[in-house]
Amino acid sequence: MTKIGLSLSLVAFVGVMVASTLPAQAQSAEVRLKASMVSGAASGKAEYRERGNRKRLNVQAEDLAGSTISPQNVFINGVSVGTMVLVACPAPATQLLCGEMELNSQDGQVVPQVRSGDTVSVGFSPAVLAGVFR
Repeated sequence: MTKIGLSLSLVAFVGVMVASTLPAQAQSAEVRLKASMVSGAASGKAEYRERGNRKRLNVQAEDLAGSTISPQNVFINGVSVGTMVLVACPAPATQLLCGEMELNSQDGQVVPQVRSGDTVSVGFSPAVLAGVFR
């Protein structure tokens, strides 16, 4: 094989190797967003992760006033994405309510796509807690 033929083969091989790694690099890009929610003594947080076609949304609420177990809708940009059930918080705050909702696409659940600046809220009219993803 001549030097030119060998050089062309090497360039073609390197081109194929670079092209074959692009999808893997694109899938390894990860989006991570967080939102803090505070209203008086009550607080909460939301976390969103996206990697390739996997998505996970976790929303937590703590120290909400009340003593009645109740479901509360969780909203992203005003659209209901699920429900969290508020129950008595662990000791010593048993007179307050806490709750958590997790959606995970790996469990077959529908997880909305979240972007920086999107709002998250728990409860409706008025929201019990609300925050913005950053």
